[in-house]
Amino acid sequence: MSQRTMDINLMERHYKVNCPEGQEVALQQAADQLNQKLEHIKQVTRLSHPEQIAVMAALNLCHESAQLELSQRQRIQELEEKIKLLQETLEQVATEQRPGRK
Repeated sequence: MSQRTMDINLMERHYKVNCPEGQEVALQQAADQLNQKLEHIKQVTRLSHPEQIAVMAALNLCHESAQLELSQRQRIQELEEKIKLLQETLEQVATEQRPGRK
């Protein structure tokens, strides 16, 4: 897959990054989201060093990702339990509907 170079802006700094063709919009959206996070952290924490702000953003993003992953695992477990209950109910109904059953 071919790459192209894109310009993105983060905290008023310009970066050139490689991006697979067809992923330009997704990269720009990610850069915009990251920039919003960086600016928010800069305002809330009053940190001024870009490296400190970037580390705080990375920690926040990792925490959010871990929370989403936990939430997804819990939701999957809930869905698996519902599926199991549905399967058991279907099996019970199928057993009761068999011909020759008294």
